[in-house]
Amino acid sequence: MAEEPSTVTATGIARIAGVGRAAVSNWRRRHQDFPQPVAGTSASPAFDLHEVEQWLDRQGKLRALAPLDRLGRYIETFGAAGRPAEAIALVGLTLLTAPAEVPTPRQLGDRARSLASPQHAEILLSGLPETWSPAHCELLDAVLPMARQESRVGILEHLHSQYASARGTAGLTATPAAVAGLMLDLAGPAASVLDVACGTGTFLRPVLEEPTASSVLPRILGQDSRPEYVRIALLRLMLLRQQVGVDPDGDDLSLRVGDPLLEDAFAEEGIDAVVGSPPHGLQDWGHDRLAFDPRWGYGGPPPRTEPELAWVQYALAHLKPGGRAALLMPPAVAGRPAGRRIRSELVRRGILRAVVALPPTATVGSSNGVHLWVLQRPEAASAPEAGVLFVNGEAAPLDQRTTSRDRFEALRRQVAALWLSHLTGRGISVSDSSVARHVSLSELLDEEIDLTPRRYVPRQDSAGYTLEALLRLPDAIEARLDALKDAVPRPTRASQPASSDVSAATLGDLSRTGALSLHRYSARATHLDVPEQQEPALTSQDVITGRPASGFVPVGLSDEPTARVQAHDILVPAIAKNLVARVATDEQIGARLGPGVHVVRVDPSLLDPWFVASALTRPENATKAARASATASGALRIDVRRLHLPLLPIDAQRRRSEALRRLARWEAELTRTAEAGHELAQALARALVDGTLAPSDD
Repeated sequence: MAEEPSTVTATGIARIAGVGRAAVSNWRRRHQDFPQPVAGTSASPAFDLHEVEQWLDRQGKLRALAPLDRLGRYIETFGAAGRPAEAIALVGLTLLTAPAEVPTPRQLGDRARSLASPQHAEILLSGLPETWSPAHCELLDAVLPMARQESRVGILEHLHSQYASARGTAGLTATPAAVAGLMLDLAGPAASVLDVACGTGTFLRPVLEEPTASSVLPRILGQDSRPEYVRIALLRLMLLRQQVGVDPDGDDLSLRVGDPLLEDAFAEEGIDAVVGSPPHGLQDWGHDRLAFDPRWGYGGPPPRTEPELAWVQYALAHLKPGGRAALLMPPAVAGRPAGRRIRSELVRRGILRAVVALPPTATVGSSNGVHLWVLQRPEAASAPEAGVLFVNGEAAPLDQRTTSRDRFEALRRQVAALWLSHLTGRGISVSDSSVARHVSLSELLDEEIDLTPRRYVPRQDSAGYTLEALLRLPDAIEARLDALKDAVPRPTRASQPASSDVSAATLGDLSRTGALSLHRYSARATHLDVPEQQEPALTSQDVITGRPASGFVPVGLSDEPTARVQAHDILVPAIAKNLVARVATDEQIGARLGPGVHVVRVDPSLLDPWFVASALTRPENATKAARASATASGALRIDVRRLHLPLLPIDAQRRRSEALRRLARWEAELTRTAEAGHELAQALARALVDGTLAPSDD
């Protein structure tokens, strides 16, 4: 483990102080006493965390942190190179062994060996130092008091959630518990469960959390090539087992380090259920070395460009006859030409039982959503199943007002019920026909063998109108257009044109005077007993369209007023096609801030919010405070602190405010009417094509 003191980058300093990274660069230039870098490079320097905290405290810029927040900071800044996995392992070992006071490395190791098998102890204690460094002591001093007051499982789960979310695009999956539970619903019941590439144990934890018909816990097996992931997975599982009152490391738990495809630790095992999220998009997965591997019994060796189908066959090779697998797959695997032969074999032999399209928020780093494949190893001499269940979870009518946790629980119940109907042959009910369909093998076995759910269960959208509602839509649109026409803003010429020589200031300058304050989303610690509870949050698109919150963020331990949208707040998307600033609508007030949304909160005795919102969107601001986004093509990235605001007396602002408010309402209604007109055009076109409606005589 690391021997260096804790360090922090400029980005970390900005997060500690609750400012933008530009502010940190400014501090370094303006303050000679700002700490000097102790590691890193000139382009990405690292600073001693203690020196930075002391400087921020002297400057009055250090925010008070809850104990769990401070522990999370130590995790992210552990060691000069920033090795959070090692820090989480030390915290997990401490929570598992529950020492009364800070232990020595030997004491911690001896206690861990008494709780774990020799193989697991080797994984847990890999890299344990002979003596503690200052960074180790900080962690231990921070975690021991919490372990005596809070749920030890909750502490580790919170730290893991932050760790996984920060690394979602690096191959580590942060998946809602309801999705992991759904996978067990579809693959079980089972006396043994294997995760094909267990990562940090996300898909194995529900085996211990979910009630079973038998009092005997299933065997839990997993393997991963990353030792740090296996170490965290083992700690999560052992700590949870300890909490539920069973042996933390019984014979029914077995995790191994190694590449599952190249160094299969469970080659001789017959497993009842296989779950997991196989590594996606691997370039070198052993294709050349595995050309004649006996596991390729379903369509032959996978092409080099189809590593995900190699994992599918790996899972099938470990299943007992009749055993099932539930695997998260990238949507592209369902239709890529290179995998057509293997997909055809899976369908033809009745191995593929279901494909469920999950929404984009199902896993971190999956902006296009993921597919959940359910496969079953055929029984000897059994006839292939008659068809495949396709579920388009993206089209499921979930209540957007509920939390993300509740939405996924609702989706889990719906998919589980559809799966049960599929297994029993009851068919799809009329109410579920808009999101699910049983597709025959003959329909699937075409030239493409495309297994994309939306191909068989398209989104209904406006096609869901009843015939009577569809016939009433044109009159409703016409009435809205008439109202817009009558309400066209018609300002008059000013009797005395305002002087163009008006001084201006940036929002950054005004925030320092107290005339306004700037706020943005900041990840907060979650409740320990419900680490995945989330609340509605505003997204950039919500601000642009003026709609209620459609995103979700974790619930914070402390309900800071700045974390929620307040009346008269001015909302500015950080990235958008055009510079946008809008006063929060009634529906948006109370929602939490989502990532990518800035809030300008003005002192109403000095600034009028409607005037400020309109003034911020002037064309010259787009040139002064915006730059092209490196991640979103054609979009602008807005630095709100550089936005300029003309300084007018409050009376002058208020005289213009009501007209600006009416103009904003008219523009919002114009946008909604345009969207309704587009929806009407699409609905009428579909109805005319399928013959539901006929052309009018005129």
